[in-house]
Amino acid sequence: MPRKSIYIAGPMSGYKDFNFPTFFATADKLRAKGWIVYNPANKEDEALIGEEAMKTGDPMEAQKAGFNFRDAYRWDIECVIKSDAIFMLPGWEASPGARGEHAVAVAMQRHYPDYEIIYA
Repeated sequence: MPRKSIYIAGPMSGYKDFNFPTFFATADKLRAKGWIVYNPANKEDEALIGEEAMKTGDPMEAQKAGFNFRDAYRWDIECVIKSDAIFMLPGWEASPGARGEHAVAVAMQRHYPDYEIIYA
């Protein structure tokens, strides 16, 4: 049986270090269970986010430093679509990005009933 893949969705903006520690810890736990993990915190280039933005989680500061949210979100949505599941971190309901990813996952599940939406 091929290994299944999962995308981690959750809040980032407004969190210290953009909540990366939570994403990394969750990815480790999911890999330990055999998942192939798509972790948005792994793809973010901290140099393009900027040191000040990392401290505060301020998306406007990240954009000033050169971070491109359109490119990042495009990658996120592509991962939600190609995954077999999505893992929703606590607080996702307050995150516009995570709510969008969840909406895509709901659409995927409608057409692929074996697509899993897992809530932490």
